[in-house]
Amino acid sequence: MKHFMEPESVAIVGVSRKSGAGSFNLLENMLRFGYRGKIFPVNPAAGEILGIPTYADIRDIGRKIDLAVISLPREKVPARLRECMAAGVRAVIVVSQGFSDADERGKRLQREMVTAARENGVRILGPNTLGVINGFSRFTTSFMPLTPHMSPVSVICQSGVFFVGAGSFTGPVGKGIDLGNGCDIGFRDALEYFGSDPDTRLIAIHMEGLTEGRSFLSLAERVVREKPVVVYKTGQSDGGARAAASHSGAMAGDYRVCRDALRQAGALVLDRDGDMRDAIRTLRRYAPMKGNRVAVITPTGAGGIMAGDALERRGLRLAALSESSIHSISRISPGWMPLGNPLDIWPAVMRKGLQSVYGAALAAVLEDPGVDGILCICIAPDLPDFAFLDVSEVVNRVVPGKGEKPVVVWLYGPGVAGISRKFEADEKIVVYRSIEKAVMALSLLFMRHRLMSPSRMMTGGTDETD
Repeated sequence: MKHFMEPESVAIVGVSRKSGAGSFNLLENMLRFGYRGKIFPVNPAAGEILGIPTYADIRDIGRKIDLAVISLPREKVPARLRECMAAGVRAVIVVSQGFSDADERGKRLQREMVTAARENGVRILGPNTLGVINGFSRFTTSFMPLTPHMSPVSVICQSGVFFVGAGSFTGPVGKGIDLGNGCDIGFRDALEYFGSDPDTRLIAIHMEGLTEGRSFLSLAERVVREKPVVVYKTGQSDGGARAAASHSGAMAGDYRVCRDALRQAGALVLDRDGDMRDAIRTLRRYAPMKGNRVAVITPTGAGGIMAGDALERRGLRLAALSESSIHSISRISPGWMPLGNPLDIWPAVMRKGLQSVYGAALAAVLEDPGVDGILCICIAPDLPDFAFLDVSEVVNRVVPGKGEKPVVVWLYGPGVAGISRKFEADEKIVVYRSIEKAVMALSLLFMRHRLMSPSRMMTGGTDETD
């Protein structure tokens, strides 16, 4: 995999002579990305492209080539692949579409490519792929313009949308592999590479179908002990499965069976694309949550009820607050105020003010040995007269820098965008736009703890105990 992700020399077979907006010029994008290795464009119709001498045939280069990238109509790919083999290339990315993602002719062409590659000891990534991205070595094979990031998040996907749309799905991506049709290089190869990659601390996977089943799952069990593996499995419905077959040629299989097998292996499986970014933000920010007992601090009774429902749906529970916690909070509360969990602080706020009450309540539950995580429900005002409702400053002051207990925030109100930035400025807290997402975050942290527990590591299975 090193030749795919960290090549010292690259031949681009079928490089376009067009450049600029809308040209999808792979060479231009590679140069813009900042690649510092040797580039050999191959195009018999040009003497040079973007100032780089061009070769008519890859066999004319006469130098060691770590990686060849083929971007040509599908009918031309098999012949160019044989030329790559003759030139001694052992790693090839086929960008072109129209293989197993298309008609019977395409499926046959793909089978022929795979047979030839295996007979000659060549590995193929693709076809139907954007290839790879590596912000650390400033290398990409994408024909779409991308920005390099030195992020600890690495992505394995079956669609280039997870490169181009990373901001929506995962946040900045440091390294990524788009498997495309996955005719040769597959999930197991990519997971093995990222599992041992020192730059990667979290692995996010978009999966349409999995053909390597047992070997992938066995590897995943080992990788998750060191790094979180988050999987968004598509093809959840009959319609989605049919779409997967036409998109990447993937056989989606039975969604529930695949989901359960992935979870058994230790992957954190997500059902919706919108969950992936929040899951990654959560796992990057917080340590695993050591139990499933959650304290809820809320200025609204309705919010506490919503939190209780959401926690139960996710296998978490409301913590029983200690006598010490109750005593600390009672000193700032009206005598008639019932104290428990969820902790509805509004009656106390009317006496002492939101800032002091929120700070005192949060400090108490942070010290409570019966609390594993904390959900703060907070208001986001947008008018100066209501600025006193913003508790971002006091929450950041009370929460320790490297606390063992995660403190997550569900923020609601008209000023969410601006107040979210204030909450997250000290990089101790993540703000979520719904109570369901905030509770999902806590459940992921609890699952991460269970996956890392000694009993699970010894048995190789999921620890189902609380």
